[in-house]
Amino acid sequence: MAKGIVVCLGEILIDQVVDVNGNRQNFPGGAPANVATALARFNIATEFIGGVSHDTHGQNLIAFLSKAGVGSRGIQQLQQPTRIVEVFCDSSGERTFGGFLGDNNHTSFADAHLAADILPISLLKEATALVVGTLGLASPETRLAMIQSADLIQAEGGQMIVDVNWRPTFWQEPNTAITVIEPWLKRADWLKLSIEDANDLLGTTELTDLTQRFPHAQGILLTDGERGCEYYIAGKGGRVPAFPVASIDTTGAGDAFLAGFIYQLFRRCVFSSLRHRVA
Repeated sequence: MAKGIVVCLGEILIDQVVDVNGNRQNFPGGAPANVATALARFNIATEFIGGVSHDTHGQNLIAFLSKAGVGSRGIQQLQQPTRIVEVFCDSSGERTFGGFLGDNNHTSFADAHLAADILPISLLKEATALVVGTLGLASPETRLAMIQSADLIQAEGGQMIVDVNWRPTFWQEPNTAITVIEPWLKRADWLKLSIEDANDLLGTTELTDLTQRFPHAQGILLTDGERGCEYYIAGKGGRVPAFPVASIDTTGAGDAFLAGFIYQLFRRCVFSSLRHRVA
């Protein structure tokens, strides 16, 4: 097993995938949860922190994490329902996100109510890395828990990996979301975002612009689907092409990519060397 613990914090939910024929199928989803299960498959010690409903969907999601080998020390079981997100796939496998089933109030769901005052402090202090997104920032309770978790991990020399997921439906006032999100991104040691997220949220798809805007980041990854990934790591930039595949559903592809990248950081002992320098 790779040394160190990765904490993935944020949303776990149901992706209800709708194919071109209108057929619907439920899958476990939520970027932090997807990354957690993928890392566990790489034999990396992984814990999930998030608010999970007491309802049937929530219990099934907890069982799914457990079966995948993801630790549950940070799961908070709550009365609010599980968020169900509609995901529409076209004939090429590309997806677009719809609204929430049952209630379109973005704060009505369990993942929006992660409590800062009962976070697993000892786990956060021993974690090597924190993997987080941006969706939780839309909810004041979860936002506070995210900030406190980042404070604890980074104070101990751990690394913070932020995956930008720009979903306007999660925000009550999408036009002002950048004022909350950008300070969060500036804390990231590693920043991953899609070219669509970069354009729609930050107004640029130029990697040089991003490196100037987020100079604290050790590395920035800009993914572009079938066109591969552009990167800037330790002062060096480049592009890696994508593998050609026959795509059926691209939901979660970016999460799998990020998990693979984190695995390579462990494999090359990047986290341990950075932590040692901070300590």
